[in-house]
Amino acid sequence: MSYLLSKAIASLSVRERTVFAAAAAVFTISGIFAAWGTYYAATEEAPASGGSYTEGIVGQPTFVNPLTASGNETDYDLIKLVFSDLGDLAESSAESKDGKIWTITLKKGLVWDDGKALTADDVIFTIETIQDLNTYSPQSGAWQGIIAEKISDAEIRFTLKDQYAFFPSVWKALAIAPEHVFSGIPAENLRLSEYNLEPIGSGPYSWKGISAEKDGFIREISLVANPRYHGLKALIPSFTVRFYRTRQELINDFNAKKIDGAGGILPEETDKLKIGHRLANFYLPRYYALFLNRSTNPALKEKAVRQALVRVIDRKEIVQEAFRGFAAGTEGPIPQTMEGYDKSVYEENATENPEKIGASLDAAGWLINPDDGVRYKGEGTSRAALRFDVVVPDIPFLKATMDVVAKQWKKIGVKADIAVTDPEEIARTALRTRNYQILLYGNVLKGDPDVFAFWHSSRKFYPGLNLALYDDKETDALLETVRKGAGNETERNTALLKIQRMIEEDAPAAFLMSPAYLYAVPTGLKGMLDTPLVSPSDRLAGAGGWYLKTRRVLKK
Repeated sequence: MSYLLSKAIASLSVRERTVFAAAAAVFTISGIFAAWGTYYAATEEAPASGGSYTEGIVGQPTFVNPLTASGNETDYDLIKLVFSDLGDLAESSAESKDGKIWTITLKKGLVWDDGKALTADDVIFTIETIQDLNTYSPQSGAWQGIIAEKISDAEIRFTLKDQYAFFPSVWKALAIAPEHVFSGIPAENLRLSEYNLEPIGSGPYSWKGISAEKDGFIREISLVANPRYHGLKALIPSFTVRFYRTRQELINDFNAKKIDGAGGILPEETDKLKIGHRLANFYLPRYYALFLNRSTNPALKEKAVRQALVRVIDRKEIVQEAFRGFAAGTEGPIPQTMEGYDKSVYEENATENPEKIGASLDAAGWLINPDDGVRYKGEGTSRAALRFDVVVPDIPFLKATMDVVAKQWKKIGVKADIAVTDPEEIARTALRTRNYQILLYGNVLKGDPDVFAFWHSSRKFYPGLNLALYDDKETDALLETVRKGAGNETERNTALLKIQRMIEEDAPAAFLMSPAYLYAVPTGLKGMLDTPLVSPSDRLAGAGGWYLKTRRVLKK
């Protein structure tokens, strides 16, 4: 056949041979494209294992241990990678009719990364250790009064004193620690264990190594995909966490491609990121507000004054000037992204113009002093001015926020005397004594609309979190209703609506904004979970499913 074909070609003229060659080339190329198109039509892109990832963090790890971690975000980041939450380990859960008993069943075949079995004993041990006040666990309050019992190696029963609608978010978020590693250590000595920096976990990644400088500063921690992980094996085999003393060092290394990702990017830093990246934008269940302490300044006892301070605030201006748009205005005790928020509560009294608010203050007897533009009431020794001391943490975005608010208040004849204070000093003094007129501070929620801790009168004084010292019996009752469990959904939603309306009307605080959490990652990183974050470490919750490589597989 080839002989005959070559003989036929040889009989052609030069021009005919050229035409034939061109036709053959077109036919061949068309065949290749047809075959390639058929291949692409029959296949799809799928994640593939490969590559490496380096996360940059400003700070130092201290206790990478669910039992001892306390307020250090760096520890929580690493715990999220190395340990599993009970919600991830659970196969199923069941709630009793009265909402006081929960039964959790673990998945089969769970093991720690050292090969030891992970059982109900580990869950019970974790909870009892957290409940031990000598452990000083920040989770202790959430678990006090809850009885945890082992039913079998795979089953645990929780018994609550009272119904609590949001208990699932408590038990699901509990990171489990290995009993066989820590059971012989007194609670007081847990922080001395070397396993705090060389943990044995059950998460998607396992500990590989640690690198420190001569002065003790931990420079790098290396992790590898955990082959014993109960879920799908991590697609990125090598995960490194690198630590920095300053944010500028982190930004420099990001631009030098020495790290791949960096969380907590500040709005003013976004222009400093020079290489190609994707800026993931998350909103955490938190907000900042100006808490008005009516017990320290008589003027704050007047509703007209409090409402004026609240309703003149232009949150859009705050978001643009203090955050370059990387924030969302917050109008009340329940953030806009959270279940229970009701926009209708705030529509009627949205940001009002200064003239209207000035008229309401005139009607309340607060008149403009032509000498300084600050409103006053009364004469002689009883004369009072709308001039307030405002305590502001020494944090750039909060100082910028208060500068904007001060300008807005000035338009209605209110003077803000701003006292910028070290956050630790605020924790030692203002939060303990409640000796402030107005405090700019933040509330961090747990991902559900349970705001009892921030607004119930029983939490007015330290260590309670009711920073406005709000005291209203009807609101107290509604807050208690919100906490009720099964079968109470309609009543709970009604209570949440009333709480928002009552706080909006009484104006115990001026709610301001919720900053965005900015996470810079490579443009080629895929598989990130598109779910709301409860804490910054939740950005790493699905790290085992991230991928940098892909492959073609047949369509199902």
